[in-house]
Amino acid sequence: MKIQTAGTPKVMRNLNEFLILDRIIGGGPQSRADLSRYTGLSKPTVSSAIAHLIERGLVRETGRAENTQGRKATLVEFNPKCFYTLGAEVGGSSLRIALADMSGEICYYKQLPMPERGLTEAVYQDFLVQSIEGLLADSGISREKLRAAAFGIPGVVDPADGSVSDLIAPLRGCEGVLSRTNLARLLPVPVVTENDVNLAALAEYTSSGMEASASLLYFSIGAGTGGGLIIHGEIYRGLGGGAGELANLMLSAGRLEDVLSTDGLRQLANRMSKEHTGAGETAYLLSIPGGPAEQIWNEVRRGEPLALAIIEAYCNLLAEAIGSICTVMAPTTVVLGGELGSHGEILLEKLESRVSGLHRKPRLAASSHGDRDVVLGAVQTAVQLAFGEMRA
Repeated sequence: MKIQTAGTPKVMRNLNEFLILDRIIGGGPQSRADLSRYTGLSKPTVSSAIAHLIERGLVRETGRAENTQGRKATLVEFNPKCFYTLGAEVGGSSLRIALADMSGEICYYKQLPMPERGLTEAVYQDFLVQSIEGLLADSGISREKLRAAAFGIPGVVDPADGSVSDLIAPLRGCEGVLSRTNLARLLPVPVVTENDVNLAALAEYTSSGMEASASLLYFSIGAGTGGGLIIHGEIYRGLGGGAGELANLMLSAGRLEDVLSTDGLRQLANRMSKEHTGAGETAYLLSIPGGPAEQIWNEVRRGEPLALAIIEAYCNLLAEAIGSICTVMAPTTVVLGGELGSHGEILLEKLESRVSGLHRKPRLAASSHGDRDVVLGAVQTAVQLAFGEMRA
């Protein structure tokens, strides 16, 4: 095989195209004259490079510059549809996957239920592969157009080697399938794996417009609990990726996950309903073991006194947890996410009064992306990886 050496025409052309493309990506729409001035390359060299980049689909012409005199120059911009990335949230009951262009805009999205039969590594790997291939087929996007992928994993992801541990119960036994090494083998593109709550935190931080010096804690509560911490715009992972594992934090009523998870809220409702002196329908419904937690929130929105009392007690525990966490981490902002985030209009006002006495009180907010937080964070991470590969 003939090896290209520095200084050959093809190498120089590639370097020129890289320099111009990098400027367009970073600087937005520009004229050929602008690019010539910025890069120091001659106008014919810039025009030739632009023609080749257009031919490859990496840039496109878009409108005219607002010249004050003379003929208005044609602008060129990066074509975000030149390649696509994949972002996925691996969950205990479903898989959320999305294809996004290079601007991070989600173009295709699916939420798929987990296989009903016994979940072995082989079954789950087939499910992942078929789900991704199905999304690509439905979108009409070829594998050659896919440039990077990122997966949000509900467990501890070691940043050193991408190994997975402490998966949520429904996925235990699938650690090997979800390792970065295996996912990279299944997909013909660079792959990033990350804790799911970390990706949700990243999505919230990016969309919030926070200052670079600020910090954000994403407090996810649903079937399980977890925290994602962003410091100076970067995910803080801790030793072995174990940062944010809040489940074992002890509160006055017991282990954090036991009392604040969806199941913990149901148990609280069950106890308080049985102690309730009234014999109404609401007390009966809330006293049923394993009843839907959504029933509690529905009753709160109706103003039902028992449900309101249950949420007041729950908020006492939630505020205690936030206070303990903030004493150690002192984040600028705490975002409530997971299933809890969808009830922010109920919780935030109640929590504000309860945490007002904190020495360093954070701003409280609810998730702004609903159940897409993790997928959006995954897409953002995949796009960054794809650009990094293009610039490498």
